[in-house]
Amino acid sequence: MNVMLASIGAFVFYSLGAFTQGRRVFIQSGSRQMVLAATAVGAVFQTVALYFSLHGSGGINLGLFNIASLSTLMVTMVVLLSSLKKPSESLFLLILPFTILTVLLAWLAPVDHIVWRPPSMMVAHVLLSVLAYGILMVAAFQALMLSYQERQLKHHNRRKIMQALPPLQTMEKLLFEYVAVGLILLTLALMTGFLFMDDMFATRIIHKTVLSIMAWGLFATLLIGRKLYGWRGQTAMRWTVAGLVMLMVAYFGWHLMVELWLSTT
Repeated sequence: MNVMLASIGAFVFYSLGAFTQGRRVFIQSGSRQMVLAATAVGAVFQTVALYFSLHGSGGINLGLFNIASLSTLMVTMVVLLSSLKKPSESLFLLILPFTILTVLLAWLAPVDHIVWRPPSMMVAHVLLSVLAYGILMVAAFQALMLSYQERQLKHHNRRKIMQALPPLQTMEKLLFEYVAVGLILLTLALMTGFLFMDDMFATRIIHKTVLSIMAWGLFATLLIGRKLYGWRGQTAMRWTVAGLVMLMVAYFGWHLMVELWLSTT
């Protein structure tokens, strides 16, 4: 199997999962097991595609679209595993289209950024960072759905999509669980960065470090606000999305700048 076949397989099965979940939400037709099975097979194909894409000649290819695909794979796996015990599969309606897009970009528009034999601690830092980003992205999607659900309930809207979503309290509990786990992983990612990387405040990555710390502060403040003041609803959504935006600029903004710099040298 190669990148092309694995990417096509991921595209087909993710599309099947998204289509089936759409039918479940909008017309109450379709199997939950089909959604989970199709998504799981799609994740296997995406993993294979990433294996070939990441292993460039002479090192690991940390190109922009490879990192994006790895991030969405983490997001998909988090929701998939969570869905085995909790009603999280409604998130696939938002997540799978983004996952499909990154699979296609990594395949059809590959960008090379080869890192020559990275140290194991650097690999650990990258994996923790991507996993933290993935879980916090899930939290942001959860926050957006929670915000939508809350607004619809206030207006006494009884659309079919509302009937397909879990109760508001369950959605809210899931949101803060995702934020808490994501914050722990982000803390570990920052710690490994400071402990094992040469200079986290070097000119070429200082904005990545600063924005990541600021995002950490936003998520930590959200959890403190939840504990002390009972923050929820629109307030939780704004803090979660703001934190994710900072992480997106930190990670993908940094990679984009590296790609632009490499293209001009």
